[in-house]
Amino acid sequence: MALLNKLVKFGIYAAVFLGALLCSLYLTSKWIIQSEEEVLVPNLVGHDTVYALDLLTSLGLNIKVGGFMWSETVPKNFIGSQEPVSGTWLKRDRDVKVVISRGSRRVRVPNLVGTRMREAKLVLSQNGLHLGGICRIPSSQYPRDTIITQRPKALQEIERGESVDFLISDGPKSFAVAMPELRQRTMGQALRILDGLGLVAPAVKEMHQPGQPLNTIIGQNPLAGYRADGDSAIILTVNRVPQPKGPQAKFWWITYQMEPGYFKKEVALSRNQAGEDVLSYSKIHRPGDRLDWLVWAQAPEEVIVL
Repeated sequence: MALLNKLVKFGIYAAVFLGALLCSLYLTSKWIIQSEEEVLVPNLVGHDTVYALDLLTSLGLNIKVGGFMWSETVPKNFIGSQEPVSGTWLKRDRDVKVVISRGSRRVRVPNLVGTRMREAKLVLSQNGLHLGGICRIPSSQYPRDTIITQRPKALQEIERGESVDFLISDGPKSFAVAMPELRQRTMGQALRILDGLGLVAPAVKEMHQPGQPLNTIIGQNPLAGYRADGDSAIILTVNRVPQPKGPQAKFWWITYQMEPGYFKKEVALSRNQAGEDVLSYSKIHRPGDRLDWLVWAQAPEEVIVL
């Protein structure tokens, strides 16, 4: 009986001691947690990521990237927003979540004329732009795979993710033909013959020669029967009464948008050459198609889409 009483007393003492120990441990841990040092979260918005990382590290805080955003006001790789906001008290070794700016969604188109396609693709990618349509033409002035012109033009602002179209040199033509006889023909007839042979568009001179039909060719270089390479310069002299000089011909981008509907439609492109309408293109297209041409003319008003 005495042994039983001793065991009961020992159990009571042990329970009291264990309870006191657990209570002491709880209060101590709570005091330690509550006594952790807190720091004031600084303002990171508008600062670059390197500055934000250094500042938070010096305060014993961690930086965590919570996402990215487009912004017209916050530069690229700068902080656009943060959580918690500045002025909040935060325990050390906690995270501050930031959203980093990707910069403006709009970008200026880089000038790629004269560069090769490999370099152009890299520059487009760096600016968040895509490669659009490519049109190739023979050229003795630009090396092969070199950009002759682009659309949109350099420095024009467009949305990131849009495409840039290029006209690219295919190098000089390597074939040769016998120069046809073009004298006594109209300019429109001569252009069709030269185009059919794959020769470059000619330079045109004007001279008035009485007794010869007006608007016909009275001189040519090279002469008929002589060798003409694919990129040879061709000069035609047309019998005309001298007129004040107008703008010189050049390449024009012509865009035509088909109207929506249910039926296909024939589209024809006509150019005014030497007072004559020359049919340059004729093809059936579907409703909604977008058509692009590169046309040689003095002005876009000389090109008619039918």
